[in-house]
Amino acid sequence: MVVQATICHIVDGRRLLLKRATRGISKGKWNAPGGKIEPGESPEENARREVREETGLRVRNLFYHGAINFFMGGGRKLDIRVDLFSTNQFQGRMTSTDEGEIRWFGVAEIPFAEMWDDDRYWIQLMLTGSRFNAKFYYDRANRKVIEYEIRSRKM
Repeated sequence: MVVQATICHIVDGRRLLLKRATRGISKGKWNAPGGKIEPGESPEENARREVREETGLRVRNLFYHGAINFFMGGGRKLDIRVDLFSTNQFQGRMTSTDEGEIRWFGVAEIPFAEMWDDDRYWIQLMLTGSRFNAKFYYDRANRKVIEYEIRSRKM
């Protein structure tokens, strides 16, 4: 069964808000807020809820970049489909939670070595407001991307 999830990057000028996950598949990695879509929840509703739960912030005017499909463990079967959003409109008091520490990073200091390997291929596209769909195939250990495809999306 394919896991349906979201990622929502919060951008403030030349800074990006990231969370170091304390559990789950991303434990120990810096990542954007996001998570599994609940039954009856739209991807955008999920992204808003996950951001609020993981950062304390409320977000508006989410921009939909596209879908990222992940093929894990060296396999060719789709494991995770992620709807990617970003926004620069947020309010509230930023708070780390038991989900992980949250921190702003300048776009020149993004900690790619401590993130999922695929992030280095598409984060710049997200930061420039591009729309795209992508596929990432990971090795058996889920450490390195062994194959990928990124295609631009039309509006």
